[in-house]
Amino acid sequence: MSLPRLYALRFGYSLLAIFLAIETWPVVLNHDSSWKGTESLVYCILAAISLLAFVGLRHPVTMLPLLLFESAWKLIWLSAVALPAWLSDRMDDETWGYTTSSLLVVIFLAVVPWPHVYRQYVLTPGERWR
Repeated sequence: MSLPRLYALRFGYSLLAIFLAIETWPVVLNHDSSWKGTESLVYCILAAISLLAFVGLRHPVTMLPLLLFESAWKLIWLSAVALPAWLSDRMDDETWGYTTSSLLVVIFLAVVPWPHVYRQYVLTPGERWR
């Protein structure tokens, strides 16, 4: 993989790591005793993703599944939630906020080396089952 491509990947990981760390770690470290349920689960998952994105700075190719996961969930959310709400004119402020942050997926889609992903995850035989 070329050095510019590796730097592009590191740029994607740095955005993911820094923005998620800024948003999630203060909440995770300073929550009150009533914090539970889906909100706590989501923040802890996002905090873990931020940690793994920092690992991606050192190992950008090895951590590609993290960028694929981030791209996949954002594309699914945009197509299953944001697009129907927008088409039916039911976008509230919260949905607009999630939509604008999810549209950053274009950065991840641009930095992922798609030919490598295709060769590695589609053309390469999988590991044996037994």
